[in-house]
Amino acid sequence: MEVDTIQKPALAVEPPDANFDPNLTPETGEQYLQKVMYERGKCPVVVVAEKPQPRRQQKALSGLAAVPTDDVKNVAHRALIPTREWETMQNQKFSELRDTITAYRSSAQYEENLQRTHVYLNFDDRKHLHEYCANNLPYVSILLSIPQRNLEILLEYLHEWLQDSDQASSSSSSQQLDEPSDPELCDTVAAVTPSTSGKELLQRGDGYRRDWIPQWIYAILACLIKPLEPYIHSVLRDIAKSCITLRNELKQEDEAKVLPLNLLISIISKHFNQSDLSDNIA
Repeated sequence: MEVDTIQKPALAVEPPDANFDPNLTPETGEQYLQKVMYERGKCPVVVVAEKPQPRRQQKALSGLAAVPTDDVKNVAHRALIPTREWETMQNQKFSELRDTITAYRSSAQYEENLQRTHVYLNFDDRKHLHEYCANNLPYVSILLSIPQRNLEILLEYLHEWLQDSDQASSSSSSQQLDEPSDPELCDTVAAVTPSTSGKELLQRGDGYRRDWIPQWIYAILACLIKPLEPYIHSVLRDIAKSCITLRNELKQEDEAKVLPLNLLISIISKHFNQSDLSDNIA
């Protein structure tokens, strides 16, 4: 196709003359095209973009929480870093738990439990969710009755609470834990803190009230259906980074407190493809 044919006008419109008023509203198609031609004539032939100004370091937001974009440095004492053998064992247990939950979803018992599981959780009320999670164990029968989108919202809340180091231990020390409605699917608490029972966690009163938060995060991770939305992977990265930061604040003798943090770091890095955050990169 020749150049003259390509550049041939599709509509024969006279260019605006000296009496053309660009401030008037076009009333016809011809007047509109004339205004376009007029404005095009006012545009510079060459446009140079302004040099961008250097910006300060920003924070990467993931829903409700924020973690600096730079890598979190692992400066924890060597005694607090898990061994490769420990990580392998915990990841194997987590894989078995997810397999059990997947099989349970396909069973008739799952549908029966959904019919009799009635727990009202207002996901627009953060205070209500905080009180419920702090005073109840994360039973799988409850979590499986919650839509995945709400589990993702709760995951973001839990990350925010995990970052809050000023939680009061007295707020829930007098509360009693519910008894499990399905004991066979309630091993998540023991998996998170193998040496500490749920009631002991609430009655300890040692000021370290983050124990119930890793329990809930672990249980939700076991129930999430893959593949996940990209922003949920970002939330999981933020959770792992927060765990690393919290671990950096612990002392060598705080081995019992570091177990839940190490477990979440290991699970997220291994099972949710965040291997750069792993303590033992293969």
